[in-house]
Amino acid sequence: MTTENRSALRIALISGKGGVGKSVITLNLAAALSALGRKILAVDGDLGLASLDVILGISPQSTIFDALHRGRPLDEALTRTAKGFDLLPAGSGLPEGTRVTQALAESVKAGFSSLENRYDLFLLDAGAGIGDVVLFFANLAHEILLVVTPEPTSVMDAYAIIKILRRSYGRSEFLMVVNQADPDRSDQAGAAIAGHLRNVISRYLESDPAVRLELIGSIPRDPAIPRAVRHRQLLVEIDPKAPATGSIARLADFLEKRIAKSLGR
Repeated sequence: MTTENRSALRIALISGKGGVGKSVITLNLAAALSALGRKILAVDGDLGLASLDVILGISPQSTIFDALHRGRPLDEALTRTAKGFDLLPAGSGLPEGTRVTQALAESVKAGFSSLENRYDLFLLDAGAGIGDVVLFFANLAHEILLVVTPEPTSVMDAYAIIKILRRSYGRSEFLMVVNQADPDRSDQAGAAIAGHLRNVISRYLESDPAVRLELIGSIPRDPAIPRAVRHRQLLVEIDPKAPATGSIARLADFLEKRIAKSLGR
């Protein structure tokens, strides 16, 4: 695939509930994939409640919201980070950011199309819940990555968002990461949660086509994570040998193969 006609892979990270660590995972994956030589754009899809710039400790001059509502090119909001990837930050405290109008949807699609030949991957931090903005970014993505924790409410909220995306948008394939897993048995805990969610899906959702849920990794509870957030650093910076750092590296390796397949190289 040539640079001129290639299309960057878009992966949306979503969750049924907030507080599952989705934004932290987005940023750490963006940095890890950049370290592997990929050109990554992290997109803060929570248009009214920005978080990615806050976690990074940066103050962007412009945001997606500014660009879209001023009718200017989306690349005006591009922010180069010191972590090796670019960021499209969102705005804060903007109730208008919770609504997707047709004009906004078309502007986002056109803006993404104008940027695609610059990047290998868009990582869309699509927010939590089942609001219009979350569903819009999820459906805009080529692949959907669910972030789930072992809490029963997180698992059932994940099922709810799968059901909506399946019935309203025909999405039937989902990747999944289990975060905050038992550090003594994180892989087994992740597999158990994925198995339970698959059972719920097969029992309550129609099977034509069948929903496919692929567990791609588990991230253990790790004191390095809150420490990194407090210091506004990446996991690899705060503790390169931490279990969570290794989990992020393995997820990045998996996604790098996904990128290579998408771009044909």
